[in-house]
Amino acid sequence: MPNWRISKYNKDNFIVETKSLYDGLNYCHDEKFSSLPLVSACTAFLIGPDLIATAGHCLKDKYDCKNQTWVLDYNETNDLFTSLGQVLFKNEQSYSCRELIGHSQTSKLDYAIIKLDRTVMGRRPLKLRTEGKVHNTEPLIVIGHPLGLPKIVTNDVSIRDNSLPNFFKTNVDVFSGNSGSPVIGIESGLVEGILIRGEDDFSLDVTQGCQRSLKCLNNDCRGESILRSTLLPLKKIHK
Repeated sequence: MPNWRISKYNKDNFIVETKSLYDGLNYCHDEKFSSLPLVSACTAFLIGPDLIATAGHCLKDKYDCKNQTWVLDYNETNDLFTSLGQVLFKNEQSYSCRELIGHSQTSKLDYAIIKLDRTVMGRRPLKLRTEGKVHNTEPLIVIGHPLGLPKIVTNDVSIRDNSLPNFFKTNVDVFSGNSGSPVIGIESGLVEGILIRGEDDFSLDVTQGCQRSLKCLNNDCRGESILRSTLLPLKKIHK
């Protein structure tokens, strides 16, 4: 999240100014999650003791990286001050960018690898696929923060198209804040890729004058594109 949204609360905590989906995005009141807060812009995941990976379009360059804060364990156990439009986090949850050590933001390659200001303790980095490619029938899960919401795990994800060299497409039901989410093979136990783009999130409910989640059948719409993890320059980074 951008640093300008963060304010000191006390010596142990900080707050993030926010709005609910209902107030911030004109999300229809009867839609699921409409009362939850919009906090983050993207998702990232740990790939080394002090390294995270995300989508390249989540930050512009090394200067933008320095102006971002990355928060661990953003979930529904965080205190939510709905009346004040604030979410409370512990200082120990936050990490800053020491260095942007890998970055690409093109139509064919969209990733960022960030070195944090310190080691993340008590966490095991996720293992990534480094050769070959995900099997066509591999069941998948996606972990992320759709629309900046608390962490959501999406199950029952399947591959729609595994023929492209840089990406594979899935039927996963996600939103814009899921950019950077790890897509994990249940059987392989590996991060098979990073979610980078997909279908539009909303459709307008003309009668109610508000936004609703765009609903697609399993093979309708264009699907969500996943950058293959084998394209990340991990050998160069770990030298």
